[in-house]
Amino acid sequence: MIEEVGLKDTSLFFFVDECDKLLYCKNLSKNEVVVSRGHRRGRGRRNRVPVEPITVDIHDLAHDGRGVAKVEEKVVFVDGALPGEKVVAQYTKVKKEYDEAQATEVLVSSPDRVEPFCDAYGVCGGCRLQHLDAERQIDFKAEQLRSNLARQAGLTDYEHLPNLRGSSRNYRYKARLGVKNVPAKERVLVGFRERLTPFIVDMHRCPILEEKIDQLITPLSEMIGKLSIAAKLPQIEVAVGDDTHALSFRVLEAPTEEDLEILKAFEAEHDLIIYLQPGNESTTTALTEKGASDQALYYRLLDQLTLYFKPYHFTQVNPAMNNKMVKQALSLLDLKGDEKVLDLFCGLGNFTLALATAAGSVIGVEGDKSLTDWAGRNAQYNSIENVEFHCADLTQDQHDAPWMNEKYDAILIDPPRSGALEMMPYLGKLAPQKILYVSCHPATLARDLALLTKEYPYELVSAGVMDMFPHTAHVESMALLVRKDEEVAQ
Repeated sequence: MIEEVGLKDTSLFFFVDECDKLLYCKNLSKNEVVVSRGHRRGRGRRNRVPVEPITVDIHDLAHDGRGVAKVEEKVVFVDGALPGEKVVAQYTKVKKEYDEAQATEVLVSSPDRVEPFCDAYGVCGGCRLQHLDAERQIDFKAEQLRSNLARQAGLTDYEHLPNLRGSSRNYRYKARLGVKNVPAKERVLVGFRERLTPFIVDMHRCPILEEKIDQLITPLSEMIGKLSIAAKLPQIEVAVGDDTHALSFRVLEAPTEEDLEILKAFEAEHDLIIYLQPGNESTTTALTEKGASDQALYYRLLDQLTLYFKPYHFTQVNPAMNNKMVKQALSLLDLKGDEKVLDLFCGLGNFTLALATAAGSVIGVEGDKSLTDWAGRNAQYNSIENVEFHCADLTQDQHDAPWMNEKYDAILIDPPRSGALEMMPYLGKLAPQKILYVSCHPATLARDLALLTKEYPYELVSAGVMDMFPHTAHVESMALLVRKDEEVAQ
C-alpha cells in the first residue's frame, strides 16, 4: 500500500510503501525519484541503505535478468549489469539474505552489451534486458530452462529444441497502460510504471508496443488531458487484432457528452475501436457501432483459422511468436488424424482449434466461462465440428468431471505462471501416450515435470524456449513427455 506522508512544496511528494518500507521522494518538475530505506513509527530502525556506491565484478545473471555480484560474501543483485562486467552500483535495498543495487557506471563492459533503443529504458519497468544483445537474451532464457529442469527435476538427458525467435521490436499486441493526470508536469502521463516506484513513466514512445500503438502515446496524453474525467481514467487496455486496434478505457466516472465527442473524434481520426469499462470486464461497452460486432477483433492462425476475441480476453501478446509456437506444438505431437486430444487451460481455443485440424477429436477445458463460450463460437466460425469445450476450475477436484472419463492419446497443457501441480495426478491417471506442456515460468514447469517423471512413467523427450517477451526476463517454454514403452505394453 502506498501512503502519502508529506508535501514539502508544489513539486515534491513523499510516499511510504508499507510492504517494502521504502520512502519514495518524487520530484515532479525534474522527473527524479530518490528511494531510501525508511522505518515505521514506534519500531526499531531497520538496516539503512548504504549511501556510498560500490564497485563490483558481475559473475552471473539471475533469473530476473539482474547481474549477480558478491560483497563480503553477501550476494548483491545489480540491475543493469551483465556477467563479465565491472560496474559501479548504488544500493537500493538491504535484506538479510541479499542486497539489491542499480548499476550507475560500467567500468568494464561485456561484449554482449548493446545500446538500449528506448529513451525510457532504465526508468520504465516494462523491459529489463535491452542492454543485452537480443541473441544472447534468448540464450540466457534457454539456460534458465536447462538450469531449472536440472536442479529441480534432475532432468538433463533430453533434446534441446532450437530457440524460437521473432522480431524484438513492436511485437507487443496486448498491454495495460497506466494513466495519471499530473498537473505539476502539465500533462497526462500514459505508459508503463517505473521500475522502482509506483509512478507512471514520463514517456512519449514505446518501441516494444505494436507500431501504431507505439506512436499513440503522446496523442493519447493530449486527448485525455482535454477530458473532464482525466483524473478518473487510471488505465487503458490495449488489444490489437490483425487489422484492428482497440483501446479499452477504464473510467471511474461517467464521461460527459463533451467527453464522448472528444473520444469519438479520436477514434475516427486514428482508425481505432474505443471501449469504455466503468466496472468489471462484463461492463466493457463499445463507444460506437464500429466496435459493437462480436467479430470486430480477430487474429489469423496457421493461415487457415480465424479467432475472434473481446478486448478483455486473454490472447498471446506476440502473435507472430504465437503462430510459431502453435506450429511447433503440432510438429512435436505429430498427430496422424485419428487421435483424441485433451487441451487444458484452453482459453479461446488457440491450441484447441489448431489441434482439431490434425486430430480426430479435441476437448478443451478452461476455468473462464467467457473464454469457453467464445472458444465454442470460434469453432463454429471456423466450421470445426470435432471439438467440445468445458468450463472447470482446474485447481479443484476433477474426479467427477465428464472429460475425465475419456481415453486420450495426447494432452496439451498451457497453465498460468503458477503451473498446474494439482493437475499432475490427473494426467498420470489419464495416461496419454504424449504430454505437451507449454509454460511461461520455468520454475513451476520443472516442479510439475519432476512429479510426472518420478511418480508416473513419463520421460522428458525434448524441451526448448520461445522468445514470446523480448527484452524482459519472462521465459516461454515447451516440453514434450512420452509414456515409457514398457509401461504402455502392460
